[in-house]
Amino acid sequence: MKLLLVTGSMGAGHHAAARAVDESARRVWPAADVTWTETLGDRSGPLFRAVYAGCVRYLPWLYELYFQLLWHVPFFRAGTRAVIGRVFARRLAPVLESVRPDLVVAVFPEGITGLARLRRLGRAPMTTVALVTDPAPHPLWASADLDLHLVSTAEGARLLDRAAPGAPVRVAALPVVAAFAPPAGTSPARERPVALVSCGSLAFGDVEAICRGAVDGGADVLVSAGRVDSLRRRLAGVAGVRAVDWIDDPAAATQACDLVITNGGGATALEALACARPLVLADPLPGHGRANAAVLEAEGLARVVHGRAGVAAAVRALADPEEHAIVVKTLRRRAESDDLDADLAAAARTRPRPPSGVLRRGGKLLPATRTEPDTGGFSRVRAPDALFLHASTAAVPQQVGARITVAGAPADGWPAALAALVRARAPQNTLLNRVLEPARPGRPLRWRHVPAPDPARHVRPTVWRIGPDSAADFPDVDAATTAFFADALDPTVGWELQVAHDPAAGTHHVLARVHHALGDGLAVTDGLIRLLTDDGAGTPAARRSAATDASTPWTARLRHGLTVARGIASLALQRPAGRSPLVGTSQPAPRRLSVTLDGAEVRRAARGRGVGTTVVVLAALAQTLHEQLGVPARTRAMVPLTTRTRAATGTRADGNRTAAVALDLPTGPMSPADRVAAVERALARGSAAGQPEGAAAVLAGLGLLPGPLQAPLVRLVYGRRFFHLIASVMPGARRPLHIRGGLITEVAPVLPLADGVGLAVGALHWGRHTCIGITVDTAVVPDIGGIPAGLIRSLRCMHPGGVHGG
Repeated sequence: MKLLLVTGSMGAGHHAAARAVDESARRVWPAADVTWTETLGDRSGPLFRAVYAGCVRYLPWLYELYFQLLWHVPFFRAGTRAVIGRVFARRLAPVLESVRPDLVVAVFPEGITGLARLRRLGRAPMTTVALVTDPAPHPLWASADLDLHLVSTAEGARLLDRAAPGAPVRVAALPVVAAFAPPAGTSPARERPVALVSCGSLAFGDVEAICRGAVDGGADVLVSAGRVDSLRRRLAGVAGVRAVDWIDDPAAATQACDLVITNGGGATALEALACARPLVLADPLPGHGRANAAVLEAEGLARVVHGRAGVAAAVRALADPEEHAIVVKTLRRRAESDDLDADLAAAARTRPRPPSGVLRRGGKLLPATRTEPDTGGFSRVRAPDALFLHASTAAVPQQVGARITVAGAPADGWPAALAALVRARAPQNTLLNRVLEPARPGRPLRWRHVPAPDPARHVRPTVWRIGPDSAADFPDVDAATTAFFADALDPTVGWELQVAHDPAAGTHHVLARVHHALGDGLAVTDGLIRLLTDDGAGTPAARRSAATDASTPWTARLRHGLTVARGIASLALQRPAGRSPLVGTSQPAPRRLSVTLDGAEVRRAARGRGVGTTVVVLAALAQTLHEQLGVPARTRAMVPLTTRTRAATGTRADGNRTAAVALDLPTGPMSPADRVAAVERALARGSAAGQPEGAAAVLAGLGLLPGPLQAPLVRLVYGRRFFHLIASVMPGARRPLHIRGGLITEVAPVLPLADGVGLAVGALHWGRHTCIGITVDTAVVPDIGGIPAGLIRSLRCMHPGGVHGG
């Protein structure tokens, strides 16, 4: 094994991590040939170190500003990466050519950025790994062009995904040499605990105040002055403090102390954790120091305090033997599970990624593929998805989902089983690995990509019991579904699962809800099936691939433009929907009903009438509305039609890929044959008029408007003024699928309402059934009891020769 270590002389922490990799490599590959290289070099090194040290020590606000710009201003981040990448790629290129390593491990962010540029240029073909020495990676630590990133915490992995979406990442052992390990045995409690204070090799921050605070808390202090003579002289006169220029054996010193206090969260912090020593972060340094502190505190690995008094309080708390023992036990368990050797061996097995550029004659680099702009882990919310964020209110939350019924599965262990599936599959499921970033004035709505969704945020830990007895949570599955969807789903959570058990029927129901902005009904169904089924299958419609033609002729583009114009005109000329008993003032918590139709009967009726199953289901719905609710002869339905199987869309494209047709359902008295024919003609007219394309263009136009204007316009057009109900018919799966070994017998869709609209009906073909999910605002449509039976009766009327439905 030829290993190249890319490090940098910016403090001592990066070299410490490099020593850990060097030591581990020689254990894994006893005959390893290890070469070190200094990223900064002899010329630029002193300048970089002087600028960095000067900013942190004398202009901390400037360093914090730089750090924030790096995270939050895309053009600044891209420009910084470009400049640093170009400078250090030139420095590292001859080293790669000379050493020709099998594996490169970089422990310095500028080196990582330089290697990423070389990979894009095709000049770093070997496996190239970034080992992140900070608990909180910043954008210079990460690049999707590298083969793997090793980070020390799960929160660090999430940050790295924000910094470089799509970058491979693995939560690995702490990058410290083997000497940093928990001390053997249990040390007896001391009357005065010993605190090791180390603020890095450059001794940044108010080290004197930290030491005095530790003494105030009742500790004796051993402090490294980082060879800063003035600091050592000031500390020499402080009682209870022993100041040294440098600690020759930091591992022994760390093991011998009772706690460690620092302010950077870098190598000193990692060494303390490796030794299972309680860690206190005092007045964290600006930029990466504060980010490291936030990650370590969030992971429960450190206490963050401020000022001399804060240090004293932390020391007093950790002086309590019971509190100290609890912290040490937790840290020891974590340290003992680390295995840097295994992580390094796994990294070496990673196959190198191909370069993202192609070299043409003359050395000019052209991009091989068009990539998304660098957004630092965020992506802008598309206009069709933002519609459902703007349309959502407390009374009409926009959430779609399903009730998945499973027969023959184990009775116990459901929440744990679902949590395991979330951990294993959600990171690869684009529907489930992003959440809405909290809105900020003047900033577009954005998704934040989550590399490792937390099951605790998405899987409810209890199992509801369904049954007629008083001990049950709900009398039937419809009541459980109503309760599950009753409150608004937080879009910053995005999706949620709940299990309900019906012991009498021997079935389990997985209730799933997803914020509508994440995807349409087909995307949600496919995403949930890929998450939950034993073989991870998706729906057939989602598995089909759509052909794309990058060179669309101008005639086709012209035809599309004319269709869009015709569709916008058709929508603009459409009159308001008018009055109907299906519209009114929306109230919160609508009821959810379901009914299961015989799928074979639906298909026979469609074949007998010479139409598709969508027409048959809509015709049965129209007849039910006529018979049960006495609606007017024309009822305006908003019918979403999927565009996922169209060219250039991509069948698993993110978000909502539907186009709406405003369909006047024939709800007056007529024969079933006439009703089916009228529905077919209405669907054809809407599609021929270009309404789907026109609606998509209008949404895209709305997306170009400033945020404050989008919400009122969406609420103006998406509601009772223009339609009376929502009706959707979706493809599902015909072949048997299982969850936990049990057969999925039904998947009933759950649709949201719109403002003032009292009814939404969704149909999904699944196996032998056509499953209908009904959402009803009972304040608007109180007489709902006959709808399920009415749909079954109406379907029978759809057959040629069936009962007349008049």
